[in-house]
Amino acid sequence: MTEIIDTPTPACRELLVAIANYLAHARPTHAMWEASRLLLARQFAVARFGDDSARVDEAEREILGWAPEVRPGSTRDEYAAQLHLVAQGVTA
Repeated sequence: MTEIIDTPTPACRELLVAIANYLAHARPTHAMWEASRLLLARQFAVARFGDDSARVDEAEREILGWAPEVRPGSTRDEYAAQLHLVAQGVTA
């Protein structure tokens, strides 16, 4: 039986919120880039799961699956707000 999950796992929600908080406080008015989304997903997964590469890879995939692509012209603070909504289960 396949389980259908339509919200991020608790660990993913925790990581999405951590990334959002980081973006909201570190240069919030600067532009957000897709490369930053990719880098932060990996960085925060490694920080959470350390040397467990299987868990890191799984967490990174889930983060990137839930974190929306960056809209051109978005600031880091705007993107952080999007991540907070996703972590709360709000979808557009």
